[in-house]
Amino acid sequence: MAGEKSPGKKPPRKDDAKGGKGRKPAASGKSGKSSGPASGGSGSRPRSGGKRGKPTLTPLVARAVLAICVAATLLVMLLFVFGSPMKPSGDEARKPAVTERGEKKAQAPQQAQKPPKGDAKRGEQSELPQLPQFPQLPQTPVSDTPKGEPLAGDATGDAGADAPQTAPVKPERAASPPANGTADANGAREAGGEVRQPVTPGNLPYEESLDAPVEAGVKQVDYALVQTVTRLGLGRDRLRLASIENRQSKGQTFHFQRMEMRLDGAPDRFVQTLRETLAAWSDTANVEVRADDLLIVTVDGLPTHEISLLLYEGAPPPVAMTPGGARLAIVIDDIGESMSAARDLAALDYPVTFSVWPRSTHAREAADLAHKAGREVMIHLPMEPVRYPQVKPGPGAILSGQQPQEIAALVRDAVRRVPHAVGLNNHMGSRATQNASAMRTVCETLDGTGLFVLDSVTHQNSKLYAEAKRAGLPAYKRNVFLDVIADKRNIMFQLDKAARIAQAEGQAIAIGHPLPETVAALKEWARTRDRSVIIVPVRQLSR
Repeated sequence: MAGEKSPGKKPPRKDDAKGGKGRKPAASGKSGKSSGPASGGSGSRPRSGGKRGKPTLTPLVARAVLAICVAATLLVMLLFVFGSPMKPSGDEARKPAVTERGEKKAQAPQQAQKPPKGDAKRGEQSELPQLPQFPQLPQTPVSDTPKGEPLAGDATGDAGADAPQTAPVKPERAASPPANGTADANGAREAGGEVRQPVTPGNLPYEESLDAPVEAGVKQVDYALVQTVTRLGLGRDRLRLASIENRQSKGQTFHFQRMEMRLDGAPDRFVQTLRETLAAWSDTANVEVRADDLLIVTVDGLPTHEISLLLYEGAPPPVAMTPGGARLAIVIDDIGESMSAARDLAALDYPVTFSVWPRSTHAREAADLAHKAGREVMIHLPMEPVRYPQVKPGPGAILSGQQPQEIAALVRDAVRRVPHAVGLNNHMGSRATQNASAMRTVCETLDGTGLFVLDSVTHQNSKLYAEAKRAGLPAYKRNVFLDVIADKRNIMFQLDKAARIAQAEGQAIAIGHPLPETVAALKEWARTRDRSVIIVPVRQLSR
């Protein structure tokens, strides 16, 4: 029929939204004929409405729903296998480790410990109290709110041998974790029943390390011995310092100590615990068993301690007395920043000497306090350290490159700043005290003042003592530093050591600092010390 087109020659209509290929054209019936020509010609858009849109949208929706279901299923599986991705905080982060160990107490911070050497057994170690965190330097004294003239300059240095190092701007010990206790919100630390007072930044003294590695190693062994006795639950009277002698090796002078350790039974547990503690605190110390009842401790291969192991049979025998009585002087350096520490020191039932830093915040106030309490006053004169200028001794310091007139002016200024002073010792000075010319100028300037000189011996080649003797001044040398390791029990052990030196040599001088641990040790030592040793001012010692 004219005007009628064959259905087979008509181009396929693209009814789906995507124009899918091969899709059949829409039909009104079962015949293969077209329903009629589309309005607008063959290029017009397909008609909308009715049921024509449902077949085109359903596959897209189905795919989207399926993708969402798969993603949700994978997320649920991941959460079930790995737990919540949110990181726990506080104590919750440590619960798995505590659960694995059962009822065992939490360990000390692992970064402060080294793996034990020797043949230590884990089973026996777990029965002992855990090793406390090693007292880290720098250590800061308890300080009051600064008044008046602020300290000038900064101080930085290495944690060192015989002087606790401090930084005036940033007191690190106040912020560090406690060794044997807990820290409260104000930074106070509870250790062995004592609470550390908060430290005020910006008013701390300058310190330097001491270049004496062998003697520093001896101090670490002393600390390890004290910790061993404590871990075994034994009293201080079990470890007795029988004798001390000065020895020299590798150009250094150190204390060789003979000790007696009184035990209840076989020494195996004591030896094992000592080895564990030495391994934790020292890289250079080792213990050798020479016989069933004799131990030799070495530092860097040098014998430093000889320990006789004895059965405990009550109090040890008395130490042989020096005719005329042994005398000990205790000097506390860096006085002038903490008036609370100064008041505690003045209240002790035995006299300690106050060495006042001339340009400290409370120099005159502290000197007046000491004088009114009947305590000896000294000048703690800053001098150039080996690591200067990285380590600064503070303003008013004696430097090796200064002219004699400049050194003399600084000495006279220091004398004016510290009233009631009867003597002088060096603050830092490991470089300046090796300069004989500079020390000669210091001592010549002191001639006629009536002041004595105490060489703190911050370096083994110090010339201060020799130049003071040459100038005809009363001169003394330091024997023991008390608080190289700022631990109360260890400081008490160093006080006992100083007393034994006094008994062996007739007299001795110990130097400490106004640290909280030192003040606490001096207070307790007042109750337990050997009363046969007389505590005196420095000027009452033989020169």
